[in-house]
Amino acid sequence: MLNQLALPFLVVGGCTALMIMKDLFRHPHPVAVMNIVWPLTGLYMPFFGWLAWWYLGRQPSRQAKLALLAPAGPQRYTSWQTIFISTSLSAAACIMGDVLSLPLITLLNHFAINPQLGLQALISLALAFLLGLFFQFLAIRQRERCSFGRALLLAFKTETFPLLIYQSGIFIFMALALKYVLNQQINPLRVPFWFMLQLAMMIGFIFSWPANHFLIKRGLNPAV
Repeated sequence: MLNQLALPFLVVGGCTALMIMKDLFRHPHPVAVMNIVWPLTGLYMPFFGWLAWWYLGRQPSRQAKLALLAPAGPQRYTSWQTIFISTSLSAAACIMGDVLSLPLITLLNHFAINPQLGLQALISLALAFLLGLFFQFLAIRQRERCSFGRALLLAFKTETFPLLIYQSGIFIFMALALKYVLNQQINPLRVPFWFMLQLAMMIGFIFSWPANHFLIKRGLNPAV
């Protein structure tokens, strides 16, 4: 039953990512790092990720209206569009961190090193945090043309809080899924595992939304 429900979601998510990638070849985003972020958004937001891309990322008029290349500063009005775009960057870092951590954990198991779930979560968090810093660093360097050190510091201040909140949402959901659905097994060869991870990314997105709203409203995390 779960396989029958999970497979369509995963297939549609993959098709959504491919549709966005095809569109990006013809309509690349002016902020280079978003050309990575948008397809990843499609993976965990089947179909809705494509609608978000079409409405928020594809049209140059929308990009200008949302001040995607505007320097940081206090904003009197924080729209859902800017929060969505900013949150999607944290989401992309988290999904890449989770996916990259799986081969590492598998390699450790191959050498008879069986890390506990807590250690696996820390590995995933570390990878996601490094990727989040890298993504924010690229966006800030392009947007503000500042020095390497200042861009790195701004990336740290901008990304740390929402990414930790995002990962908290993922960990809470996956802990429940492992206990009640996956029988305490992290098995990348099983379809339900990827479905649970896809749902966890959506839950993390909801968790991280207030954190990004807080930062954007105070001019600390402008949409990229």
